[in-house]
Amino acid sequence: MLSRTDSTFLLELPKEWSITVKELLETSYQTQLKDKTHEFEVYGRLYKGELVVVASLMNVKDKSTIPTTYFVSIDLADGQDYTKNLDSLVDSIGGFFDTYFSTPEWMDYKDSWEEEEFKGQKIYYKINRENVGLTIMADQLLNQ
Repeated sequence: MLSRTDSTFLLELPKEWSITVKELLETSYQTQLKDKTHEFEVYGRLYKGELVVVASLMNVKDKSTIPTTYFVSIDLADGQDYTKNLDSLVDSIGGFFDTYFSTPEWMDYKDSWEEEEFKGQKIYYKINRENVGLTIMADQLLNQ
């Protein structure tokens, strides 16, 4: 479960959107990723009253290496168009990875949701070592 609010899952954001954000991150951080050992995975999910976007920096050469994962969430009113919030959440991901890559010894993981004001909106974030792809697969297996 990726939701901060444990609300009802509605839909997975389109794969094309996730690929576009992944490419944006990898282009933005091409200098840091030049050794080709790491790449991003991006997930987006809509829940009742909440939008969640997750970006994980994965080691593709060693799958046993734990990733660095940034979750960002925003509350939505019933019927609110979630697409209007996507750019802000992606910008928040960029802000985090700017800090992560500019601080060689960065280790400020926060496994509980933190609240902050970002671009005039209240967002929630957490940073951990979760392999979200495995979490999603496990959820799918448990729901069968």
